[in-house]
Order: sequence, then C-alpha cells, then structure tokens
Amino acid sequence: MKFDGTVVAGIDCSFLGSIEAKEVNLGRGCVVGGTIRAKEVTLGAYGSFNEIEAEDVVVLTGCRGNKITAKCDVRIAKNCEIGEIKAGNRLLIEGNSKIGKMEARKIIAYG
Repeated sequence: MKFDGTVVAGIDCSFLGSIEAKEVNLGRGCVVGGTIRAKEVTLGAYGSFNEIEAEDVVVLTGCRGNKITAKCDVRIAKNCEIGEIKAGNRLLIEGNSKIGKMEARKIIAYG
C-alpha cells in the first residue's frame, strides 16, 4: 500500500504486503507482512512486522520483528524480540528485550 500522507491503523489490523507513507501509526496487535517505509513509524503494543525502514522508529511493548533500519533514532519498549537494529543516531532500549544484532552511534539501555 502506497499513500502520500499519514497511515493510521486501529487494533488488530493485518497488512499482507508493504506500507509506504510519510508517517505510519499502527495500533495494538497489528501485523505487517512486508516492509514499512516512512519518515516516522510508531508500532503499537504486541504488533509484528518483517522490516521497518524509516528516519525515526518507536516500537512499543511486546512487539516482534526481523529488521529495523533508521536514519536517526530508534526507541524499543520492554519485552520486544527483534532480530537486527541499525540506527543512524541513538538506540534507546527500555526494559528487557531480545535483540539479535544492534548498531548505533549511541546505545542507551535502562529499566
């Protein structure tokens, strides 16, 4: 799905393919089978994704995914499982999360 603007999805939505927009805000329990490409991405709690390519990324509690690539900042909440994260600037990890590989200028983990 390609959209020139903001994509807002509610609770438990499923996207089988990729999402491309300026800003993507997904609610609790959303599933994305393809790649999410946007300037800003916010993934609600307990969502799952394949890949995210963005400038700023916020991933809330309990999300699962394969890869995040961000030009600026990435924020990961507790109980997330992510295979690989590449952040251009800061990677902020709040609480316990399982992250396979991480790369950033500054990595901050607390909680």
